[in-house]
Amino acid sequence: MIHKPKIAVLCNNRMAIPALQSLHAEGRLCAVGVAEGNTDVMDFCALLSQQSGISLFVISKENRSSQIIEIIRTSGADYIFTMTFPWKISQKILHDYPHTFYNFHYGLLPEMRGADPVFESLRIKAKETGITVHAIDQHIDEGAIILKKSLPLTADMTHGTLCTHLSWLGASLLHELIVLLQANFRGTGQDTDHARYFPKPGISDVCISWQKYDAETIEALSRACNPWNKGAYTQWNGWNIRVVEATVVHNVNSHPGFPGTIVSLDKEQGFIVKCNNETHLRLDIVYTDEGFMSGHKLSAFGLKKGGQLINLQPN
Repeated sequence: MIHKPKIAVLCNNRMAIPALQSLHAEGRLCAVGVAEGNTDVMDFCALLSQQSGISLFVISKENRSSQIIEIIRTSGADYIFTMTFPWKISQKILHDYPHTFYNFHYGLLPEMRGADPVFESLRIKAKETGITVHAIDQHIDEGAIILKKSLPLTADMTHGTLCTHLSWLGASLLHELIVLLQANFRGTGQDTDHARYFPKPGISDVCISWQKYDAETIEALSRACNPWNKGAYTQWNGWNIRVVEATVVHNVNSHPGFPGTIVSLDKEQGFIVKCNNETHLRLDIVYTDEGFMSGHKLSAFGLKKGGQLINLQPN
């Protein structure tokens, strides 16, 4: 009789949900660990545990090593998959349980190392992204690659929609991954010549510079920030405005103002802003403390044609 490996999953994000469902349906899922304080996936995992009897562990940063050992000992897991789990696995655990821990990295390695490859792939207007499953070692995102699957990026993808596509991809590759692991495939080393690391996005990464960026770059940034940051930041008169959805527009009459100048602000033409290199962007949906709204509705707050949006990045 062929042994059906038991798998535990450590997760912190909704991208794990389709994989959890698939592993459970196949009778492979033996335990789930969720980082404490999580609101994105905890409700689903709690319900899954309640209905299936699969053990749910709420893991704290301070006690994670002892809790992970408990998961292995009580569940009998053959493999542990991490899916956006926020903390490193200790070197001692990796030594004591070799060939057990594998990370689902939601980007292509080694080119897209870092905390949020979804954001970076969209921001830099990459042609493709994907999932790289790699063995976990003492370094972040540097372990041997077990399996890599690509996904084409389209011009209308937001951070949210891309996460959904990647979650489905993660579930679809499970069978092939498990076959490789059962065949004792140890993976392929990463080509360090092509490695690039992107730190977790900070405030400067989600702010718009109208003078520095052209319209296509700002439009891509707005999609990379939607929905997790409720858009990319700009300001007018000290008032924070986030660009949630935007469209590059052409054939706009040249305007003498600097980038950031409001070229139009009415219901017919929309909220159009001049960007770098004589390009123009229509701000279709924006977010402020007052809520989400169509861009042209900001005229009710005092914005008008000829006004100037502030650059929030150094030029």
